[in-house]
Amino acid sequence: MAGFTDLREKLKSMTPHRDKVLEHSNGEKRKYRESDDDDERRDVEALKVKSGVKQANIFTQEECVRIEAKIDEVVAKGDKGLYREHTVDRAPLRNKYFFGEGYTYGSQLEKRGPGQERLYPRGEVDEIPEWVHELVIDRLVTHGVIPEGFVNSAVINDYQPGGCIVSHVDPIHIFERPIVSVSFFSDSALCFGCKFQFKPIRVSEPVLYLPVARGSVTVLSGYAADDITHCIRPQDIKERRAVIILRKTRPDAPRLSSSSLSPSIHSSERRHILKAKRSHRKVDPDAAHRPRVLEMDKELQRRSLSSRQRRHDGDSSENSWRRADEREPGSRYKPDHASARRVKMRRH
Repeated sequence: MAGFTDLREKLKSMTPHRDKVLEHSNGEKRKYRESDDDDERRDVEALKVKSGVKQANIFTQEECVRIEAKIDEVVAKGDKGLYREHTVDRAPLRNKYFFGEGYTYGSQLEKRGPGQERLYPRGEVDEIPEWVHELVIDRLVTHGVIPEGFVNSAVINDYQPGGCIVSHVDPIHIFERPIVSVSFFSDSALCFGCKFQFKPIRVSEPVLYLPVARGSVTVLSGYAADDITHCIRPQDIKERRAVIILRKTRPDAPRLSSSSLSPSIHSSERRHILKAKRSHRKVDPDAAHRPRVLEMDKELQRRSLSSRQRRHDGDSSENSWRRADEREPGSRYKPDHASARRVKMRRH
């Protein structure tokens, strides 16, 4: 990412500026907006979003430290494979831990698009930990944020620097409103109305940028929850950040049947798989300012390597190494099929 020291600068450079310069016949220049109507519409929409957002600073420094230690215990338990199969969901720079209720989303869906999400069968994810009730939910009930007995779904999102979650609306057919989230470990921001583009990654200007402080509670309802997408941008996760999302599922929310799930992985195998996936994801304070490799780029690389391997099926690895050793000292080993196309991993 030569020439950029901060991902925010790169994203800003990729976003077309909304000001243009008009040069008059007398040589005088002045800036003007492409459309004042567009600005007015954005301002009106931002006001609608704000009408559906409530924030409060409820958790003290000491309470945050205690809750963050509990989140670390959840992460450690997940690394050991001690949770049920669908409790832990892993993605680059972001892990999800479903408690109480879990649901399919994104690439897990057989049919893509809003309204296709489904709850897992009951018992497929672990119950909400007691500490979440005692340290988080009960405090919110005491402060009148939510009524007692409201929450039956708790999700912990654990972000590493540079992590993100793309623009989305929490499934209306799955969850009742409001949507309550509590932030820990560091300050961040929630953005509304952004559009994501990939290869390279680009995020449009938000309709509303909402700062989210450590220990603060954010409540979404109305327009902010139902009529506009929200997201967390890569440039807004500068340090590790975790958020606990508390929701209530609808009584009539569609649910998968047990027979529709793939056979469970043996617990010992799952522990190995989960631990291996986590092992490469170390905290890197500079990751937020460094281009990331998308999974689609990695897939292209894997396909290229797989294709190259098939072309060399006739040669054993032992013979290949022997040929390399028999070459003159100082010469570099080159594959016989030098014309094979190499896929360069695109960074953004």
